[in-house]
Amino acid sequence: MPKPKIVLTADRTLMSNYRGISLATFFGCAPALDPHRDHNSFWYKILKNQVTPKVLFDFICNPIPHNNGIASYAPYGLRKVEAGLLRDGFKREDVVVAHPDHVEKFIGPETQVVGTYEMDPLGMGPVTMTFTYGRKQMSYDEYYNIYLHKKIIEAKKKNGSNAKVISGASGTWQYNYDPEKIEELGIYAILEGELGGIAPEIDGHAGRFFNYLIDGEFDNMNPFRKRSDFKVDIKEYERSGRKIHGRFVNFWDRPEIDEIPEIVEPSMHGMIEVMRGCGRGCKFCDVTLRSLRYYPPEKVKREIEVNIKKGGLRNAWIHSDDIFVYGMDPRTNKQMEPNREALEELFTAVMDAGVVHTNPTHGTLAGAIADEKLIPNISKIIKSSAQNLIGIQCGFETGSLRLIGKYADRKLAPFMPEEWHWVVKEGVKTLNEHHWVPAFTLIMGLDNDETPEDSWETISLISELEREQPDSMFTATPLTFVPIGLLEKSEFFNIGNEMSPAQLGVMYKTWQHNFKYGIQKFMTKTGTRQTSMQKQFFNLLARSLGGVPLSAMEKYARRKGKEHEKVIETIKAKYW
Repeated sequence: MPKPKIVLTADRTLMSNYRGISLATFFGCAPALDPHRDHNSFWYKILKNQVTPKVLFDFICNPIPHNNGIASYAPYGLRKVEAGLLRDGFKREDVVVAHPDHVEKFIGPETQVVGTYEMDPLGMGPVTMTFTYGRKQMSYDEYYNIYLHKKIIEAKKKNGSNAKVISGASGTWQYNYDPEKIEELGIYAILEGELGGIAPEIDGHAGRFFNYLIDGEFDNMNPFRKRSDFKVDIKEYERSGRKIHGRFVNFWDRPEIDEIPEIVEPSMHGMIEVMRGCGRGCKFCDVTLRSLRYYPPEKVKREIEVNIKKGGLRNAWIHSDDIFVYGMDPRTNKQMEPNREALEELFTAVMDAGVVHTNPTHGTLAGAIADEKLIPNISKIIKSSAQNLIGIQCGFETGSLRLIGKYADRKLAPFMPEEWHWVVKEGVKTLNEHHWVPAFTLIMGLDNDETPEDSWETISLISELEREQPDSMFTATPLTFVPIGLLEKSEFFNIGNEMSPAQLGVMYKTWQHNFKYGIQKFMTKTGTRQTSMQKQFFNLLARSLGGVPLSAMEKYARRKGKEHEKVIETIKAKYW
């Protein structure tokens, strides 16, 4: 049987529903292997160089179902590319979205392109860099990405395929920092956006792009030949005395909304997109560099119906980079006040499609409280309740008024930087009152400009929230600073070597909060696909393992010295 011309796939960490556990999609950031572990240590005798036991990870990161190797669900971005190819003239038999465990079945002499969708291929994402101490350990994101590419290499060799392997999506910027992997993984080209870390928008013109690829347009680009839609950059790196080359394809033809295809097969987690771009202008984020566009409610509804009819999914993750910007024109609305009518119309369409649970992926605290009727009205539409909690990821970033004013002042609009602490507290109160649970992310070492005073301000703000709102529900995850967006020329924050005592305190306080409040108070109330027994099982597991990071940080502090130990003692005495 002939093989398809184009095979699209993603690694296991992106092709799992994580047993419906709330926030478990971040589990791929967990450390998998420690190549530096002492062979005489207790843990080496038990686990060898494994950190998070593979049997545990593989159990929670359960594989998706498939039909003879064809993935039943796939990352939303991959589904967009698939839909674009079918719309632009490729036949159904020419394009396959393969399950990562069965990708070799579809690679043969006829296969011309294997495309891999990559979000954190080398473990350099902010969460991963935090959990792996700046890549001193290997994350499961990196482990399974390498595993997938090696399967592709073996399948090409075994089946006589000369297919070009191209890697795309928002994580491909990482190959600039570890170019040896381009050669090791047999990647023909890296697809990157116009401004470095921006995810390329090829879905609007997918057929044209893949035809360029198949026809060899990217093999030897004439630098004097101008094209309006793509450019090939052969980058040269010097590592360990030898030169390494990587082919980076930049594609920046911005598709209009009606040029963006609608998915034709189910997406992971029931995710659908409602807008692109943000408009907030935070300097440490690359999304702000993308053009702001909104899907009309009818387009959103049609994609949800695909997930319901073909995937049996009754939940919908509403993806945006700030849901409270939906329908707003930031060029004329300088105060970033939400368009409540547009948001009500959007969520009404979502629920009318037939879902029983929905939640936006991202939103700002300032946007949530800028209109006092907004959260109450949306909550009624989506039927939030104590039995139907709504999760949303919010950028807490820092408790430092200095840093928030310097790097993210419009994140607070219509409020001022000096009101940031009030915005955080009022945001948590408003969201919780209507059964929304914010998952906060913080940035450690922001632009390598964070002082101990900034860190203590963060610790203090979290502690104040706990004291003033003892029944509050939120989680807090520290991320290490990664140079993207307007700060792409800055240096990584090297958590493994540069973490100050106060920054260790931020890590310790956030995890103490998550363990004491998140795991012990409301974890069993979250998750949409778990039975009561499953929730209790995972809660028991989390309670058993949740204190391990705290013990590890205390041990780390004792190893580092008196200043680090004093910070832990101060938090226990004053901020516990």
